[in-house]
Amino acid sequence: MTSLALAWAFLRRRWGQALLSVVVGALGVAAVETVAIAERELPKAAERAFGGVDMVIGPKGSALDLVLCCVLHASDPRGLIPLKEGMDQARNPMVAAAAPIALGDSVRGRRIVGTTADILAVYHAHMAQGAIWTKPLQAVLGSDAARALGLKPGDSFVGTHGLAPGGEEHSKFPYTVTGILAPTGSALDRLVLTDIESVYLIHRDPDDAAETKAGRGGPTGFGPPAATAILTSFRSPVAMASLPRIIDATERFSAASPELETARLARAGRPVIMAVMGIGLLFAGIAAATAATALAAAMSGRARDLALLRALGAHPWEIAGIAAVEACLLAAGALALGLAAVAALGPWAATMLAERDGLLVTVAPSVQDMTLLAGGAAAAALAAAAAPALRAARASIETVLKA
Repeated sequence: MTSLALAWAFLRRRWGQALLSVVVGALGVAAVETVAIAERELPKAAERAFGGVDMVIGPKGSALDLVLCCVLHASDPRGLIPLKEGMDQARNPMVAAAAPIALGDSVRGRRIVGTTADILAVYHAHMAQGAIWTKPLQAVLGSDAARALGLKPGDSFVGTHGLAPGGEEHSKFPYTVTGILAPTGSALDRLVLTDIESVYLIHRDPDDAAETKAGRGGPTGFGPPAATAILTSFRSPVAMASLPRIIDATERFSAASPELETARLARAGRPVIMAVMGIGLLFAGIAAATAATALAAAMSGRARDLALLRALGAHPWEIAGIAAVEACLLAAGALALGLAAVAALGPWAATMLAERDGLLVTVAPSVQDMTLLAGGAAAAALAAAAAPALRAARASIETVLKA
């Protein structure tokens, strides 16, 4: 009988302790791998979500809030800026494209964003079906929004007040879908875009809005007075060094860089990441200690069996190998169960993150992760088996003879 068969037989005899070691070890593996994936994938997902947005111009306040609200569309607006003056700030030779956005409405949880056709240049987007709007109350849908809402060019829908489901419907102002955007991998895919004058039209004084809708006046002649923010893309990265500072120096405007704010958020969150990593390593250490204790107790209880193997001609290192193989089986079980948990729960977490924050995360262990985890599991197994293996190798034949 091989060492593997003997080790498996011994583990089956004490399956309760073995299962506990495997489960605790799996928790450690899952925690460590989750942190590794998050640290690697979240910055990439955030960069994809930004699309081509290099700077956001908005009201004075938190730069991070400005990015979360107007680029990732993961929080609520904090205020408005005068549209004309804001666009004047964006008119700079270093700016390649600029588009205002106006937030306030949604449709079944998808944000309706009033903007201009220039937003396609900011995000480097293009139409997959239909065409861009030509007048108010026409809409272009991002690829994810079109799929989630089940809408296509020619269909109509009604927006609701507010950015969360359950708001008051603007039933007097239905939108008509004129086109659908090709996927970009950015937050744009989750949005419903319309002419910025549509937002102004719906939220104006009811009497004025009725006249505008009837064609007797309206925002086309006057233009919306305010916007939530201005999204810009740069011609050169050099603009990042000077333009935000110039805008921040004004009394009414603030500039935020999605890239810089994400880096700051990552630095602020690093203690949390390290804490989770530490918890994962702690679980792995507890699993190794549990396995070592169980193996030591098992070797003591198998003194006669091990001595009998010695009497039958087994080499001491072959006896020691049984303990090492047991520990490796436990480590392999913990590794497999931990990775299976990540594979099972990872897609669910990625879907939730994509729906709530628009971050497209790939939840899959890399080859490097697998190598490091396998090496760590093997090292923990050998460390746990060291003392029990030496005890097993010293099993005395006299034990059998005296019995």
